[in-house]
Amino acid sequence: MNGVPQAPFEGFARAPREEYPLTVENICLQNIHPPAFPRTEVIESDTPNQVFLVIEVEESGDAPHAIENSKKVYVRTGNAANPYDLAEVDLIIDLLKKRREPLERRDRLLRLAEQRSQQSVPCDVPFVKVVICPAFPRSALCAPREVWEFLRMPQNNMGLVDLNSMRRIPDGAASLVYPDNTRVHIPAQYVEVGNHGLLFATRHLAVIRWAQNDQREQLFFRDFFQPLLRLTVLAERFYSAHGYRGNLTINVSLHHVQGRAMRFVAYDPYTGDDPEEFRCYADEVSAERLVTVDEIRTQSVDVITGILAEVTWAFWQSNAEHPAARLRRSVEQMMQ
Repeated sequence: MNGVPQAPFEGFARAPREEYPLTVENICLQNIHPPAFPRTEVIESDTPNQVFLVIEVEESGDAPHAIENSKKVYVRTGNAANPYDLAEVDLIIDLLKKRREPLERRDRLLRLAEQRSQQSVPCDVPFVKVVICPAFPRSALCAPREVWEFLRMPQNNMGLVDLNSMRRIPDGAASLVYPDNTRVHIPAQYVEVGNHGLLFATRHLAVIRWAQNDQREQLFFRDFFQPLLRLTVLAERFYSAHGYRGNLTINVSLHHVQGRAMRFVAYDPYTGDDPEEFRCYADEVSAERLVTVDEIRTQSVDVITGILAEVTWAFWQSNAEHPAARLRRSVEQMMQ
């Protein structure tokens, strides 16, 4: 009655674990606008066959939120006896302004990273771009010096960064690998990590033979897959090291790929091996996901396979079904 939990704390009867997040998500979707998506975790009680459900709601970049079919907006008061109250008009206006600020910051950080990346990765050749960022980057997660020190640790940068290529940039650190005709096996690449949590990578997509004795050309799938995998793992380690557990956007795009073939699954004698079955007819292909840090740690195969399947759909021209299952097996093998 007074907002303070009352003993005994025994919990409630257990239900199938997957029911809890679905139930909470459905309640939020149906009753809150814009929707809020809290994290849920089941905690075992000391009482046999009883559990607790922990629900975490982060500060939202979409605030203010209103109850469905209502114009009422509530705010927290910090008072246990009266934890929420109706918001005043001035506060609602202030919340609407705050909603724009992190999105504008994210757009600005991305624009600057794209400009810097063109120093080493030309924008007029086939290339991949991978961007991972907090959905609402409100404040810095750490100091620029800490970004530099984090990236210089080989166990953190996943082999994505050559230490000799590192350079200091505003708010963080970057790695620039320039095109070099004497080292054609090393693709041009740009990697950037900022202290607001933006992780950015571009890499030139090398053109290789279709097969050892076949001079027809294809884009090297490894140059697409490798930055996505390594930047995703790097991101999980970076966010975990600096205490961020919130929502992330992952955006992956291939540029200047119209008319290009790219074999993204191993040769299958039953479906043939013709470049025409792997040729893209769009100049740019992209995929985006909204995930949490926990998801890229515990469900990385699902996240990466989903992105790869969406992007490679535009390259699959065979009459057979898109080989998503084979693609997943490849991801599992490459991540071992």
